[in-house]
Amino acid sequence: MDKRWILKQADEALVSVLTKKLQVSPLIARLLVNRGLTEPGAAEKFLSSSLRSDLPSPSLMAGMDEAVARLATALDGKEQICVWGDYDVDGTTGAATLVSFLKEAGARASYYVPHRINEGYGLNVAGMKELAGGGVSLVVTVDCGISNATEVAAARELGIDTIVVDHHELPAKLPPAVAIINPHRSDCRFPDKGLSGAGLAFYLVMALRAKLRDSGWFGGGGAKSPEGEKPRGGLAPVRGASPLYGVPDVRRCLDIVTLGTIADMVPLRGVNRVLVRRGLVELGGSTRPGIVALKRVAGIAPGEVGVGQVAFRLGPRINAAGRMDAGLKVVEMLTTDSEEVALRIAQELDADNRERREMEARVLAEALSTCNGDGFLQDRYSVVVGQEGWHPGVLGIVASRLTERFYRPTVVVGFRAGEGKGSARSIRGFHLVEGFGRCADLLEKYGGHEYAAGLTIREEKFPLFRDRFEEIARAGLRSEDLIPALEIDSELEFSAMGFPLMRELDGLRPFGVGNPEPLFLTRSVEVTRRRDFNGGTRVKLRQGSRSFDAVMFDDHRGSTGDPGREPAPRLVPGAKIDLVYRLSENEWNGTRSVELRLVDARNST
Repeated sequence: MDKRWILKQADEALVSVLTKKLQVSPLIARLLVNRGLTEPGAAEKFLSSSLRSDLPSPSLMAGMDEAVARLATALDGKEQICVWGDYDVDGTTGAATLVSFLKEAGARASYYVPHRINEGYGLNVAGMKELAGGGVSLVVTVDCGISNATEVAAARELGIDTIVVDHHELPAKLPPAVAIINPHRSDCRFPDKGLSGAGLAFYLVMALRAKLRDSGWFGGGGAKSPEGEKPRGGLAPVRGASPLYGVPDVRRCLDIVTLGTIADMVPLRGVNRVLVRRGLVELGGSTRPGIVALKRVAGIAPGEVGVGQVAFRLGPRINAAGRMDAGLKVVEMLTTDSEEVALRIAQELDADNRERREMEARVLAEALSTCNGDGFLQDRYSVVVGQEGWHPGVLGIVASRLTERFYRPTVVVGFRAGEGKGSARSIRGFHLVEGFGRCADLLEKYGGHEYAAGLTIREEKFPLFRDRFEEIARAGLRSEDLIPALEIDSELEFSAMGFPLMRELDGLRPFGVGNPEPLFLTRSVEVTRRRDFNGGTRVKLRQGSRSFDAVMFDDHRGSTGDPGREPAPRLVPGAKIDLVYRLSENEWNGTRSVELRLVDARNST
């Protein structure tokens, strides 16, 4: 698939101001302006990202005071508290964050994570009945609950109060909870709307810690948690909490919070950036048995951990539990004090992830077979596919793969006994939840975000939905919106590259959603050497007197994006090309060098 190259044009006056005020190079100033950081104060805060000075107060979050007051009452009254987390990586890490703190605070706490296949997303009445039977009087949701008005009302009838902690978009009818923490509330003064469920759980922990500290709760130690037998189903008691003699350091939770924040692909700007920047340090040096075991099975050596390692090695293993088995064990792994238990669960997650990859490959192949059928995608603005037996745990990943390949809003549905559960991913310019809202009469339920969402649909309504969704996509998108764009930050000459530039770029890390790794353009580069390997091509490139190694993987060897066709242009010695790339550091045989990771290439004109 051809790509549009869009070279961003930064206001040079703003670039000059930031260069002087912040004492940075014009290139770094240009990258800051390209990210919308045009005010010196905001740009300086972005570069510093201090945990102490750059986090907004939890009290700005609507519902926070009510939630903290109810939790403090529950602790004081030795009530049984249950943290109900979603089964994905954001929900399980958020639940583990809250459970870990409640354990340190001496709460009578348990956790519940519904089974994706048997129970589905969000709260359910059967689970609430089980909790009520076990003596639970307060449920705190994490990464779910905002669309569960019926279930929260049922819980209230059972004598259970509910605190909803959720970052998904608000439905028309809010649940009758004692407190709702969601930054999308119209009355919420919190300045950052992009927190993950794990980030919201951390903010609740910060606020509760402050409340308990100010009330003297930690002065003489808290109560012990019960050691009772594990109830059936998703409920699991927190074990082994001991009396406290000091105020818990909430920064220790940031290793778990960082896992959820990065893996949930929320923007790494604002609060998320602050949390992740410090959290990566905590993650790298964590002694938490669950983190140590997870890094071990993922092949990550002790020490520094990067965003890519979280996104592509740690996060998928956590997510695999909820996709293929039970997300409950993720919370157990992240909250246990036993190295043996942690390693056993981490190994199970690793096996779940291998099974997930195999299942994903099969479903993707079948979906591609449908998409590649005669005329299926001809003149279409959307991709909507469904089939009996597709495992719901891999539909989101398959939807992402199809979106990357065809660059259209994509819905993938798996049917079972007449009911379809689906996941969707979108492209720039098309809001999934708004699109689903215009199909609401055909759906059993739906929810999510602008770029990622889920739905439930009856099989007999699927053909109507596919046609309606296509009409909505066609009305909302232009033909040029279906061509992926490479937004290039700046032109760069080989003469400017080197380790001093790499150290400057380090100040912009961590890179991720909302703060993408800079893309550079260099024109008229000569290919002097080429070597193919399994999965891509390595080349030596020269401009003037400077030469650098570069790597281009199969998906990006040519602007066609079609592995069945000869890449264009040919990366052969003697070719003159224009390059779009990212910069990285490579180490080989003890020697470090700057390397280009090619994203696209064209013949020089």
